[in-house]
Amino acid sequence: MTKDPLFLVNSKIPCPVCGGDRRARRECKACETSGFKPVDMANMWAPSPAFLVCGGPSINTLPFHKLSERGIVSLAVNNSAGHVPVSAWVYSDPQTKFHSEIFLDPKIMTFSPIPKLRKTIRFKLPNGQFRDTKIRVKDCPNTFGFSRKTLFSPESFLTEKEAHWGRGGKQPQREFTCLCTMLLGIRLLHYLGCPRVYMLGVDFNMTDKEQYSFSQHTRPHNGRYWKENHMLKELKPYFEKDGFKLFNCNPSSACDAFEYVHFGKAFEDCKGTIRPDNKLDLADWYSKNIAEEHVRLNPKPISIDEYKAAQKCLKEECS
Repeated sequence: MTKDPLFLVNSKIPCPVCGGDRRARRECKACETSGFKPVDMANMWAPSPAFLVCGGPSINTLPFHKLSERGIVSLAVNNSAGHVPVSAWVYSDPQTKFHSEIFLDPKIMTFSPIPKLRKTIRFKLPNGQFRDTKIRVKDCPNTFGFSRKTLFSPESFLTEKEAHWGRGGKQPQREFTCLCTMLLGIRLLHYLGCPRVYMLGVDFNMTDKEQYSFSQHTRPHNGRYWKENHMLKELKPYFEKDGFKLFNCNPSSACDAFEYVHFGKAFEDCKGTIRPDNKLDLADWYSKNIAEEHVRLNPKPISIDEYKAAQKCLKEECS
């Protein structure tokens, strides 16, 4: 995979050139007129595979609570981040559509479109009433802004500084219009350096009874899913050329752009060398003499594959 040039900013630090001043940032090239300090997070999750979590009901048939285990990185789309324990999330619609506690949770990395960093979030009270706040997205913890645009070009999807959000109204020679936040999630996982992405909750099929994995009812809009599937198929050859692989963990999904992989296999791949029970053997790490003696008796460096084999043997209680 090549280094992804997506443009990101740190929401907590003003641009060192324009200082974030409202007028000065309009012409500032250093921060791309954002007013925030640019930050380079490319390949920060490499070489770990990751889960992309979307809102389809099929995710409720999986043990998605396991995504909270050590070794697993995941990125959710929209309010799915409030239903499934994830490492990061992205949104693109107005920020008031998404739960405030996702924004305010410091354990979850928030990726926000740069123009929305100065917008305020909304609370929902225990009695079900919604109330506006003065809390801006940029002031929420662990928050970063990214550039996006409502144009779609499969051949440059992975190589432009803006994330493509789908075919908007200004798309030249468009056969349809369709904006899709999932595309932003895919681009961010590529930017973070994940070579393999396993999609959860990508059903592309709503019913009158069930539309989302969480409590949210709307009129089924299946008409848009063939458009999203079409765009994914357009992207696939460019992903393959880059060595970027996507898989779908829903065998019944109407999204047929990518190969199906069982959740268990996907989880094992994402888990990597981390022990399955979340318990780390911390004994003797401070005992330098013990470790040095072991290394002296086994001077050849151990490979990742050998380490994984040893972990598997331990799990199966090999002799």
